[in-house]
Formats: sequence, C-alpha cells, structure tokens
Amino acid sequence: MKTDITHIDTRLGTDNHSAYSNGNTLPYTGVPFGMNYFLPQTTHEQGAWFFNPNLPIFQGIRLTHQPSPWIGDFSWCLLTPLTDIPTQEDLYFRQSSYRVQEAVFQPHYLALTSERYQIHTELTPSLYGAILRFRGPSALSLAIHCPNGLAEVEFGETNLHFHILDQNHTDQQTYPFYLHVEFDQAITRTHWLGQDLILEFDSPTLEAQLGTSFINPELAKSHLPTASFEEMKEKASRKWQELMDRFDILDTGGEDRTFFDHCLYRSLLFPQTCYEVTPEGKAVHRDFAHNRIQEGKYFTSLGFWDLFRTTFPLYSLAYPELYQEFLEGFLSHYRDTGFLPKWLAPDERGMMPGTLIDGVIADAIQKSLAPDLHTELFEAMLDTARKEDPNGHYGRRGAKEYQELGYLSTDYHESVSHTIDFSYSDFCIAQTAQLLGKEELAKEYAQSSLSYRTLFDPETGYIRAKDKKGHFRPDFSPISWGRDYAECSAIQATLGALHDIEGLKQLFGGEEGFTHYLTRLATQAPHYEVTGYGYEIHEMSEMAQAPFGQIAISNQPSFHIPYLFRYSQHPEYTSVLIQALRKEAFQPSFQAYPGDEDNGSLSSWYIWSVLGLYPTCPGKPVYDLGIPLFKHLRLYLPQEKKWLHIHRTAHTAQAHFLQDVSLDGNRIDRVSHQDLLKAEKLDFHLSWLPKI
Repeated sequence: MKTDITHIDTRLGTDNHSAYSNGNTLPYTGVPFGMNYFLPQTTHEQGAWFFNPNLPIFQGIRLTHQPSPWIGDFSWCLLTPLTDIPTQEDLYFRQSSYRVQEAVFQPHYLALTSERYQIHTELTPSLYGAILRFRGPSALSLAIHCPNGLAEVEFGETNLHFHILDQNHTDQQTYPFYLHVEFDQAITRTHWLGQDLILEFDSPTLEAQLGTSFINPELAKSHLPTASFEEMKEKASRKWQELMDRFDILDTGGEDRTFFDHCLYRSLLFPQTCYEVTPEGKAVHRDFAHNRIQEGKYFTSLGFWDLFRTTFPLYSLAYPELYQEFLEGFLSHYRDTGFLPKWLAPDERGMMPGTLIDGVIADAIQKSLAPDLHTELFEAMLDTARKEDPNGHYGRRGAKEYQELGYLSTDYHESVSHTIDFSYSDFCIAQTAQLLGKEELAKEYAQSSLSYRTLFDPETGYIRAKDKKGHFRPDFSPISWGRDYAECSAIQATLGALHDIEGLKQLFGGEEGFTHYLTRLATQAPHYEVTGYGYEIHEMSEMAQAPFGQIAISNQPSFHIPYLFRYSQHPEYTSVLIQALRKEAFQPSFQAYPGDEDNGSLSSWYIWSVLGLYPTCPGKPVYDLGIPLFKHLRLYLPQEKKWLHIHRTAHTAQAHFLQDVSLDGNRIDRVSHQDLLKAEKLDFHLSWLPKI
C-alpha cells in the first residue's frame, strides 16, 4: 500500500510549552531536506514557540529555518495577506482568526482561510522557494515582516527582491539571505510601516512565486518555481512519495500506519539543504563562519548528539544515497573551519557534549557508504579529536585534559557525559582505523575508548565525576541531574558507553549485576533532583509523567536502554518495554511525543521500534532485535535494489514475546547490516509466554 501523504497532519507534536514538551515540533510544509520550511504563525509573543495548534490565530505565513525552539530561528520572514492597510506595527493589530479544523496542514500543501479578511491562503513548496496563492473578497495587500527589517529592497513592476541580515554564532559576523518574489500582477502601491513593507494590488486574487538564496540575488531569482501551482504541488508530493514509499506496510495499519507515516515525514526533514548550484553546474555554499562563498555541498540545522543514534542509521538502510551527500556537506564544514561539526544552525553552535558526528562517519564507513570519502573523513575525525579550540566552540571541549587524564575533570561542565562521548568517539576512530589498515592507530584508540571506565565507582555502582587528582565529587546523588551529566542523571549516564556493553557488564560484576541494574532502573520511581540546573527542566517533568521508571525515553541518553535487556539475563524484557513504549509514549495527536522530537531522532527511534530492529551502537554494523508492530512490512534497500520483507507471526493477540527470529530461514539473535542487505525475509515468531 503506497503512502498517502495527504493523510499526514504536520501538526502532530506541535502542542508545547517551554516547560513541557510533546515534541517541540513545528508543522513544516516543504520538500524533504528543503532549504526553507513554511507554516502559519499564530503568535509573536512566545519567542521560539510561535505556533500553537489549538490557537485559531493567523498572523501570516512564516518562512522558517528553526530546527528546534532551543536553537531558535534564523533568516526568517513573515508574509501576511490583508484586505486593508495596517496602521500599527504590532502584529497583534493585523492578525486574524482561522478555523483550526478546516485548515490543511500537509507536508507538500498548506491552506487556510482568515476569518477577519476572508482570504483563502495556499502554499506549495520547492527546494529553494514556494508558490503562494491568495483569494479574497476585495483588493489585496501583502505585509512583509522581518525581525531585522528588509535590506536593499528593489522593486520591479511585478516583482521585488531584498535580503534579510542575520548574525552567525562563531564571531557575530552578519550574513545575508536573499529573497526574490514574482507576482502575477503589478504592484500598484508600496509603503513602509516601521520596518515592515506593505504592498498593494488592485485584484482580489494574487499569486506569488518565491525564490531564495544564501549566495546572491541572482540565484534567488533563478530559484523561482517554473511551473503552475498545481504542477508544483504534484512535484512536491512526488518528492515525499518517492522517499516514503521505500517503507511499504502491507497490512491495514489504521492509526498505527498514520503515525508511522508521520514519523517518517519527520525523519526526512533534517538536515536542511544549504548549498546551491551555479549556472555553471558547481555546488557552492556560504561558509557562515567566515562569511564567504566556497565550493562544495553543505547541510545545516542538525545536532549530531541527537541524530547519530537513530536517524543516520535509518538513512544507511533506506536512503544511502542521501547519506553520502550529507557526508560531503559535513566535510565542507571541516574544510571551512578545520573541525567537524557538532550542532549546525546555520553555522556551528558549539552545543552538547562530544563530537558525535564520529558515530555518523564510522557507521557509514563500516557499512561501505561513500567509499571515495573514507580517507578524508577519517583524517577529519582524527584531526578534530587531537586538537582543541581555545574558545571551546569547535571540536572536543577539554581535549588536552582528556588526553592527559583519560577523562574530563569537574573543572568542565557535564564532564561525565563528555568523557563517555569522547570514549565512544575514540571507539569510532579505532573501528575506522582498523578497516583502513591503520593498526597502530586502531590499537591506540581502542584502548582510549575504554577510558570512561576510570569514572566508575564500584562503591556506589555509578559513573561519577572526578577532579584532576582523581577524587570523586563528594556530594553525590544518583538522581541528581545536570552539573556532571547532560540532560540526565548518573542512572542513565552510567549506561552511556554504547560501544562497550560487555565492559559495562563487567563493571556491574557480570550479567546478573547488569540485569539487576537495568531492572531496577526500569521499575524504580522517576525521582530526580535539580542540582545541576537549579530548576526543573522539561526532560525531568516528562520522565516523571511517564510510567517507565528512570527510562527517560523523551531524551537521547535513554534511547538504547530498552534494548540493553537483549544483553541481560532477561532479553524478553525488551519486547515488553518496546510494546509498552510504542503504545503509551506515542500517539497520533497534537501531543504526539513523550518529549522533544529533536529533528527526526525520536521519530526514527519509533520507526526502528516498529521494524523490530535497533542500531544500539552506530559504528558497529549490527542491529539488535526488538518486536515489530505490523504483520507484514517491506523495506526497499537501494544498495541492493531489492525489497526486504519483515513478517510478524502471532497465533493469538496476546502474543507479546519473541519465540524465535529467522533471517531467510536461519535463526538469529541479532543481525549484521550486510546480512540484512542480502536477505529476502526477516521473520519474527511470537508467543504468549517468554521462551525458556
């Protein structure tokens, strides 16, 4: 059954507050990995939370690049259709209500009617622009609002072009974002209201073609859509269809199918394309750190701390050709700055622990993706790991101290999380070095990948922060969040060494101790202390509201925890947890997610859990087994140009445990990436009691 993208409501997960997240998503209309996204703005008074699905207010169509409210927007503007001329600058005085239930929010199409002006607004996107269509009862005007005003505005009879100025986050240099708008009729009058531009037209209907560019005004003009509204709508639909149809659910699915499709839509939004092609056919991008134009592809609006765990492994199976393009773009950032990126929007934000792009690179190389880039990618990983940015913006924070001590001390914020993530990155370097035949480097980094163990305290049974002299921080509580840990406590962070699960088991005294730790974590009360933050962050609130103990599935440090039971004395607990999480933590509503969706990472977690597979450790080309949701799903594997059929067989509705799993008839406990690519059929046989 093909994906019907008209059934995808992009508002799922958009009902949020800064203190509590149900996804912290926005209802993006665009094309997959587009340079711009579009949505109706409902308020200008809540900062980065400028859309509320329950608030029937329309302030205009916002062109946005916001990947997360915690990052904020950049290079954005607001287009508001009107039938009168506003006299006050505040958006409050030009807003209108709209009917929430009648509006259309789809990946490729947006439509609503403002009640105050009775203007019907439609939009369909392209990679670098959009077409907007307005139909009202009388002559229309259009207000253009940008937070820093419009720069260098030039008018033609039926068009205008201008640019928006914004600042990078490396050294506060100003960079431009160019827009060219072509109308289907003449602009009759123009005037300014403060920084806002008001355009007047003589007709009650109006069509506007929009082209954008981070490079120059000529490319912005060249990015104008070249087909009719309906043709562009169909073209945008096909782009979504082409990617989403690689997952084909062959049973009915119902609401589960609807939510799966929504999660797939979310997984195909980020990173955003941020390069353009010149008339000569060269890919070019703006080097935002130095405000110059460079050759090469570039992608932005993503954090690797979020996406390396689930989203990029999903691309490795279903979208390997896109994965290769993304790697080319990340190398452009290295060539521009001398460091691999951590959090781009549009330049480096320097946020979150570690340099977890290493997991993205190692996983790609282990899976034979982008072979022509392997050597340069490895050199970039190694170079980024060995040096330290004195400003702490790029690369590994405290890299020199980590190299000297084998850990980051309490002198550094979130030192435990940094240490664990650096250890994992060292594992990624070791894996890649081994594959490239660099034996000595492989041994060196394999050894340093175990350095996180020096922070394990056998007395308390947790990984804890140490000072430079090797003393544990004295005031320890396992439920204390922050300070030494990033968005979690010692309870979750202690399990953070994805690459060394057998080593973790040894630290706990063996499989029995490991099983006890996991079971206690999943069943103990979701208590927490706000020590490191001084207030309750939303991730604490979300964990406390869920019935899963200390499994804070709303946040990345807990993503793999349900699958760790596969390595314990009770592997059947994974099936129980995954089914409960799918049912209780996710729902097809405006409150869709158990916490921040984070640019596709939580949606990708859900997709993996529906497939019955999980990439517990990117960089190890192996998938652990979960429990699939659908009776029959097939997945297209582009590397092999074939379909993999995943079957779920249960003789009773109460069958919730794995009896056995087979790959082309051979029983398995886990499956390698290469074996999965070669296979025709993955069969999960369920029973109503655990296998003895």
